[in-house]
Amino acid sequence: MKNLNFALIWFVTSIYTLLFSILFLIHLSYPKIVTTPNGSNYQMYKALPTYTTDSGQETLIGKIEGRTLIVEKFLHDRKSPLAPFANVFIEVADKYKLDYRLLPAISMQESNGGKIMPINSYNPFGYGIYGGKVMRFESFNLAIETVGKGLRQNYLDQGLNTPEEIMAKYTPPSLQKGGSWAIGVSAFMEQLL
Repeated sequence: MKNLNFALIWFVTSIYTLLFSILFLIHLSYPKIVTTPNGSNYQMYKALPTYTTDSGQETLIGKIEGRTLIVEKFLHDRKSPLAPFANVFIEVADKYKLDYRLLPAISMQESNGGKIMPINSYNPFGYGIYGGKVMRFESFNLAIETVGKGLRQNYLDQGLNTPEEIMAKYTPPSLQKGGSWAIGVSAFMEQLL
């Protein structure tokens, strides 16, 4: 009788241990989303992209080149005429200490990446365009440089650092539309990660 009780206890304990182990392994296999104290998600690590050369070799690229390729791919995938100017976006962002994603995101929000602009304006940012007034630039290079400098001096240096804060001065009518400009710019910036 003693052996039978021992076998029964061993059998029941083994089954419970096995079920607990399986459930615990299933729990561990689900991805965990890490949130900051204010509740927003973030990524702890982001690998730099690789670049495939014409010969088919993949090479790891550096931080500056990586950002350029990210912006170029983002704009190219959207058939933007600004894709060849990805390096200019990065150079201007570094020069004026801007988030490298801000200018491409604004261009997407304002002109679908330079596809919808006033004629002969080279102004994909909607910068200085209101009422009947249209600010025109001689080239995309000049537009990116001027708007980058303007964002630094007239917005970020004035404490307007987020798309929501920038929107209040850059495009005040968007405030009445539920902040659609900031929502769009923020969404494009997220896609550029």
